[in-house]
Amino acid sequence: MRKRSTQLLLAALVGLPVLAAAPAARAADPQKLSGMGDSISQGFSANNLPFDHPDLAFGQGTDAGVNSLYTRYKAKFPAMTKEFVSVTGAQMVGGSNNAAAQASRICAQAVKPNRVVIELGGNDVCNRSKGSATDATSNMLSVTTYRNGLKAALDLLGGCMPTGSQVLVLSMPRVDYLYEAGNAKSAFLCNTVWSLAGICRIVTAESNAGRRREIGARVDQYNEGLKQEVLAADARYTGKVDFVTDWQGSLTTSPNTSVGSYQFKSDEISTVDCFHPHKTSGQRKLACAAWEASEYGSLSNISTTCLK
Repeated sequence: MRKRSTQLLLAALVGLPVLAAAPAARAADPQKLSGMGDSISQGFSANNLPFDHPDLAFGQGTDAGVNSLYTRYKAKFPAMTKEFVSVTGAQMVGGSNNAAAQASRICAQAVKPNRVVIELGGNDVCNRSKGSATDATSNMLSVTTYRNGLKAALDLLGGCMPTGSQVLVLSMPRVDYLYEAGNAKSAFLCNTVWSLAGICRIVTAESNAGRRREIGARVDQYNEGLKQEVLAADARYTGKVDFVTDWQGSLTTSPNTSVGSYQFKSDEISTVDCFHPHKTSGQRKLACAAWEASEYGSLSNISTTCLK
């Protein structure tokens, strides 16, 4: 996370010389951005057409209406390049495009990036079957399994990225609130699309609001676990790679302070599938939140500048 030393201040207050170890290395200027993720990172359906549109994605997009993380970096550092490995359908834990597999692809790039953004996890929820009659989360991954999937990826990146790099891990949107945004957009249309296309049936086929909230609460737990893994990785790779996250708490305790605590509105999601962020509203907000979580932004600005 953002590292601060109080040693100089304490020494000054008591009039003692500073005999501490050297401070952590300053983050190197951004040179290349890579990204790991799923359909959100690929801009799927961002222009209301059912295909990948990476030019409209929050991380790697080039469309001015999105003002992506890459575009923002490039405005400050014109030589900035990008090489994303995100894949629609990817999961944090399972499959051939999981977090560790994507991290390995980044480590295999001829020119290693010194900035990486990660947005994963939605499919780990949406690909699970409906829970038991007494527990809506019974078929969902444990928090430990989810954390281990992320940890494996962070350790790969910590080992291969150059000194002075930063890895930004974004929290996961609450799928129960995406369901509600779709219902608000058009209950008949969106439920028809969800049924025909089989979109995130763990929530879209669940008629009980209380059970959908149980699923959302597990997503909060995943995001809290994500934060703990980011903190642990930051401690393991101090002085080499800086690991940060946007997650500051749940929608209940910290509303609109991160991607995971934002309640998307009906006009911010795609018309074609009623679930993915639209380019100039949803994707643009994600790009802003990612920037504010980076070293050039301020976490305190997310709720007032980006997610309002």
